[in-house]
Amino acid sequence: MNLRELTEKLKDIHDMGYVKALRPGNTGIGYTFEALFGLQETNIPVADIGGRVEIKTTRKDSTSLVTLFTFNRAVWQKKQKDIIEQFGYIDEKGRKALKSTIFFNKPNSLGLSIEIDNDRNVIGLYSSDHELLAEWDVYVVVGKFSQKLSRLLFILADKRDIQGREEFFYREAYLLTDPNPRNFLVAFKNSLVGIDIRMHLTENGSVRNRGTGFRMRERDLLELYSTKRKLL
Repeated sequence: MNLRELTEKLKDIHDMGYVKALRPGNTGIGYTFEALFGLQETNIPVADIGGRVEIKTTRKDSTSLVTLFTFNRAVWQKKQKDIIEQFGYIDEKGRKALKSTIFFNKPNSLGLSIEIDNDRNVIGLYSSDHELLAEWDVYVVVGKFSQKLSRLLFILADKRDIQGREEFFYREAYLLTDPNPRNFLVAFKNSLVGIDIRMHLTENGSVRNRGTGFRMRERDLLELYSTKRKLL
C-alpha cells in the first residue's frame, strides 16, 4: 500500500458516516476500524514513507490514558517488595498492591512524586520524605518512545449512542512521523505524560510487576511528533 491508496481507503471509511460498533466496550472503536479497513494487524506497511505504521484510534471526547511503552529494567533503587509494603493497599482481589499513575509536579495521594534532574538527565520517583525509589535515564526513555512509535496513523472519531449501542464516525486522520525527543520531554514536564506503576505481591510474597508504563491521554499524542500530515 502507498500513501495515496491509504488516503483513499480512509476517505471511503469517512464517507460511510456513522457506523455501528462491531464490538462493545473500549476496544470497539479500534476493532471496528480495523474490520472496515480489512486489517489483520494493528499496523500496515506504507511503502513510500519507509515502513510499517502503527494505528491508533480514539474517541474525540476521550480522557482515557494510553500506554506509550513500558520500561522497567534496572530502574528500582529500593526493593519493589518494600515499596509495595510501604505504599501499597489491599486491592479488589485481596492482594497487597501498588497501582498508581504519577505526573510531574503533581504528587499523588500516596505521597509519590516525580522530579527531573536536568544535570544528570534522569527522571526520579520519590517518596514524600524524598527517598529515591526509582530512576529512569531520560535518553533511554526517549529512545524507547522513538523506537516504539516512530510512525503512527492517528484516527479521531465522533461517537454517539443509539439504543445503547455505540456508533462511530471516523472523521479525522493524521499521519504522525518524526517523534521528537524535545516534544516528549516538554509533554512530560507539562504533566501530559505520566508514569504508571502496576505491581502487587503474590500469595508466596514475590513481586509481580506488569511493567512500569509511560502513559498519556490519547488525544495528546499529536503533541509528540514533529511532522503531522492531515489525511482527512
